[in-house]
Order: sequence, then structure tokens, then C-alpha cells
Amino acid sequence: MNGMKEKIHMKRLIIGIMSFLLMSSGCVWGTSTSVVEETNSLSGLESGMSSLPAEAQSLLDIDLPACVRDETVFEVAYVTRVIDGDSIEVLLDGEEEQVRYIGVNTPEYYSDEREEAISATELNRQLVEGQYVLLVRDISDRDKYERLLRYVFTTEDFVNYRLVEEGAAEARSYPPDTACGDYLFNAKNQ
Repeated sequence: MNGMKEKIHMKRLIIGIMSFLLMSSGCVWGTSTSVVEETNSLSGLESGMSSLPAEAQSLLDIDLPACVRDETVFEVAYVTRVIDGDSIEVLLDGEEEQVRYIGVNTPEYYSDEREEAISATELNRQLVEGQYVLLVRDISDRDKYERLLRYVFTTEDFVNYRLVEEGAAEARSYPPDTACGDYLFNAKNQ
């Protein structure tokens, strides 16, 4: 039982440290990036990110697909838990938030597609768990369940796209958040 209490204490300590780092960093910013062929770049936004760990700062070096709008607000968050194939929990500005991926849908646990749901969750876990991610808003901020609606990027992947590309998710159109809809629908054909 003592080991369990120590693990809980350690988890709270880590979350507290991460909260402090995120709150003290000013990690939400607006941007006006330029389109370079098929991608947008976040280079040049380092000023507000210098107090974040190198892993989070490296998110500034990724190339974003052209479907990401120039006026988009970007947020850096730390993934604390994978909920299912298309939802995660993150630490953002010292608060825990649930994030629902825009433009994709994965099978539900309590359906005939339980095995597919487990596989989608596992792939999502491999892609994002315990990492800093870049969250990109489309039009809507939250869904009816108060989850943040975002495109999610790691230093390696556009996670929404990768889930479709790997067959773990289906591309879906949820207006008005459709900026990357065509891009996601084309993921199956790549």
C-alpha cells in the first residue's frame, strides 16, 4: 500500500512541476506563418517558448500542412492520458483539459468494434502519451461535452492524419471545423 501512495504522490509532483512549467511559459500564442509550398512553419516563434523544455521547443520546427490557417492560435500542452483513439487529456496552462481530435472518428469501446477501438487507443498512446504536443484550433473551441477541439501534432506526426492513414480512424466532416477535411480524407489514399 505504501508503494501505491508513493506512486500517487510522484504523479502529483510531476503534474505540479509540469503545471508550473506550462503556466510560467506563456505557451499560447497567435501566429501569422507563411505558406511554403504545402506546409506552414512555426519557426520564429521561439520568444514565448524559451522556458519550456527542449522537447516542447522542438515543436516549433515542425512543418504544418497548408490546411492550417495562418491566423490560427497554437497551444503547447503535455499529454497526461490517452482516453481513447480520438481523445486525450492534457495539461494546458496548469489545467487538465480533455481534447477531441478534429476531423476523425475511431470505434467506440462499447460497440461491436471493441477490438478496433482498443487498437486505435493503443496507436494513439504510442503517438502521444507522455509527450508535448502542439494543439491547433480550427473554428470551434469546444464540443458539447466541453472538450477542446484540436488538430494535434507531435514533432513526428500530424496525429489526426496518422490515425486515418494507419486505418485506426475514419476521416469525418464536422462543420464548421473542416479546414483540414480534404487533407484527412486523402490520408486513406496515401
